[in-house]
Amino acid sequence: MLRRLDRGTSDRPNTACLAAARDQVDTAAAFAIEAAGSGDLLGVSGFGAIDRHEKRATFAPIWTIGRLNEAVLVSHVAHLMTRYAFEALEVERVELHLDWRLRRMRDLYVDLGFRCEGRLRAYFAADEDPSGDAAVLSMVRSEWPSVVRRQRAVLAGETWRYRLPSDRPP
Repeated sequence: MLRRLDRGTSDRPNTACLAAARDQVDTAAAFAIEAAGSGDLLGVSGFGAIDRHEKRATFAPIWTIGRLNEAVLVSHVAHLMTRYAFEALEVERVELHLDWRLRRMRDLYVDLGFRCEGRLRAYFAADEDPSGDAAVLSMVRSEWPSVVRRQRAVLAGETWRYRLPSDRPP
């Protein structure tokens, strides 16, 4: 389950701290990733940028705390974030930038309907290590109706699929 992080109204100290920390990074909107039944914190995600004029949203990285299989959690969160972008923010395009070396993660997003548009050289700057290249993946609004069915099919095999409100059948 995704819950918008808000410093002023959070009744959970750990998510309130994360909301305060989000002010220190480039995140346009942050969400706590919580277990549907217990409300336990599983990670944090959000949008790094939301450009309402251009109708475009860029996903921020998905940070997990390692309590669930990362691929399962990322699949569900990507589905929820994509749905939020198209249905709540009403954008025309969503995109994300991944470390080019994370082949399995790129494949996961492609399986969820994103298209790999290319590679940005030296996109992720580093102080001591060499800068890393980024894969640019995206989806546009016209693809969403067929992709949402595809995403639900990919997620259908997961044991906790109907615990997320957006994954319940229509």
